[in-house]
Amino acid sequence: MSSSETDAFLHELVAILLDYIRASNDRKSLVVEFHHPTELRQLLGHMFPVGQDHVALNEILRDCREVLKYCVRTGQIVFEDNEIHCIIKILVAG
Repeated sequence: MSSSETDAFLHELVAILLDYIRASNDRKSLVVEFHHPTELRQLLGHMFPVGQDHVALNEILRDCREVLKYCVRTGQIVFEDNEIHCIIKILVAG
């Protein structure tokens, strides 16, 4: 992978994370798009295949978008623990 491909991938990943953080802080957005765990397994089960030698970068980005779509948005007012919100941002960025 060339450095320009790496840069493009990382820039797109940061854009995805920033969109998620903005949505997390938007009081008009849902706190969570709830689905029963069996539904989530069906929706997300194909993502991040284990044991595969190579996964295309665009697939990784697509999977990240999709997973974040179903995450709890902890920036919402119902989550008063801002410390947790900050930790989640750091973990996602890691």
